[in-house]
Amino acid sequence: MKSVEIKNLNYSYNVNTPVIKDLSLTIDKGEYVSIVGHNGSGKSTLCKLMIGLLEKNSGSIIIDGVELNKDTLNDIRHKVAIVFQNPDNQFIGVTVEDDIAFSLENDNVPRNEMIPLVREYAKKVGMLEFLNKEPSYLSGGQKQRVAIADALIRRPDILILDEATSMLDPNGKAEILSLVREMRKENPSLTIISITHDIEEAYLSDRIILLNEGEIVLSCLPNELFKNREIIKKYNLSVPFIVELKMRLKDLGYDIDDSSSLNEIGEKIWQSK
Repeated sequence: MKSVEIKNLNYSYNVNTPVIKDLSLTIDKGEYVSIVGHNGSGKSTLCKLMIGLLEKNSGSIIIDGVELNKDTLNDIRHKVAIVFQNPDNQFIGVTVEDDIAFSLENDNVPRNEMIPLVREYAKKVGMLEFLNKEPSYLSGGQKQRVAIADALIRRPDILILDEATSMLDPNGKAEILSLVREMRKENPSLTIISITHDIEEAYLSDRIILLNEGEIVLSCLPNELFKNREIIKKYNLSVPFIVELKMRLKDLGYDIDDSSSLNEIGEKIWQSK
């Protein structure tokens, strides 16, 4: 089943500056897709179009079989949740508990139902013990965990991460990526769309979509993209460490499989000595 279908989508901020150009793509339910590309490629604009923050010029956006328009916007926003780049811009409550509860309050969820739900989702993201803390006392990774709890408590079908790890240190990034893996195990039907500059992060997804100047250059498995040296060079992309290591060892004559782990690579090198 298709989670997202986009057909011949066009958008421009003014008549002389097209940002999205006749773009079409599909994303399956439960798929984890990373959308990559340099600044100005149209990544964030695309995600804003998908949740109705921007209005398309032409084309169609279909979410779970329902076309996005003025009449369906509110229903679709209950299906799609987004976590933005800077978690500080998303905090509304005085405490973590207040913040996670905010969307439930907007939906008039009774308090006796709200409290156990807030605790449940705080626990899912590892923030249960921080419910009474003020957001200013949290680390970047902890703030982003709360932002993800804010999104998940609405029980969306689609979660969009718009550069959600770009402001985090390596430990914070590792926390969020670990959380994404846990979310997928717990809810295999959850569709995750990650807008990212982080190639190591994109490598963990099911599929990578490369955008350039509002058009799809390539849509493929991560290994297929990073083995394509012509594309890597043309669009000045970095390569994940493990992929670069495998390519260099292959160039030196080592028989390295694409699925080999670092431990397996080390054993092969040791055995060849």
